[in-house]
Amino acid sequence: MELKHNDRVLFDSAAHLYLLDGKKLLMGVTELMQKHHLGADYAGISQEVLDKAAEEGTAIHRELQDYENGETMLLTPLIKDYKKLCQENGLKFVESEYPISDYELIASAIDMVYEAKNGAVIVDIKTTVKLHTRALAWQIGIYDYLFRQQNPDIPVVGHYCLWIDKKTRKIKGLVPIEPVSEAEVLALLDAERKGEIYIDQHEEPSLDLVLGENAVAYAEGLGKLALLKAQIKEIEDGLKSYDAEIISFMEERGLTSIDTPEGKIIKRSASTSDVVDTDKLKTKYTNIWELVKKTKYTKASLTFKAK
Repeated sequence: MELKHNDRVLFDSAAHLYLLDGKKLLMGVTELMQKHHLGADYAGISQEVLDKAAEEGTAIHRELQDYENGETMLLTPLIKDYKKLCQENGLKFVESEYPISDYELIASAIDMVYEAKNGAVIVDIKTTVKLHTRALAWQIGIYDYLFRQQNPDIPVVGHYCLWIDKKTRKIKGLVPIEPVSEAEVLALLDAERKGEIYIDQHEEPSLDLVLGENAVAYAEGLGKLALLKAQIKEIEDGLKSYDAEIISFMEERGLTSIDTPEGKIIKRSASTSDVVDTDKLKTKYTNIWELVKKTKYTKASLTFKAK
């Protein structure tokens, strides 16, 4: 399989910049995705942790690429597992860090390109703790579009994520990824040209798109409220057990109230009351239910579930 290359796009590895014809600055795919809120969300993780994870991930990328490019013959446990995986899946290595571009807005490099039966296979290497599948669908979808623009005669027959545990350096799996459609990629690029933010219709929009700079304060407020509600529930559960003890104490002594420094505790006697079985009424006595039911309006509200 012969991949087409271009000499118009140059990558400055020191500055991590893509240049078209040595002049125009092109945006990387990761940068484009972050700008339009399509990338993985690492909010709350310190930059130090992110930098360390990136360094570990880069080392794993380099180990695999150096092996495939013939720069090392060292068969580490990772390389042995990798070779076995490629053999089992019929993948023949073609190129690593394969450069792609639309020669207008964006440029990037595909981690690994393989030849398989009837076409090419695009693989992105990930060493994250969990896979952000929607972000991967966008990343590989954009790669797929750019690859096909550059190689119109080569069909792409597979899209995968090679998922590796960076701590143990063991392969978790070759995970199939369903890329976003070409129509979605084109809509994203069109939004970028117009200076608009693309909203992914298959993904809930991020909070900062709704509230802007107030999103952080709002999210912090929700977190505090969730914590307070949890504390209140804990107190209420504790009070229920005290209630049972006090009721038992008062019933044993025939008391209906107790004075305390904070106020008076009054015991209400147990009682029964008649209620309507609405489920039975709806199913067995439908005609009566239709006559007596009343529509109640409830205004829109929010529910927050703490992580």
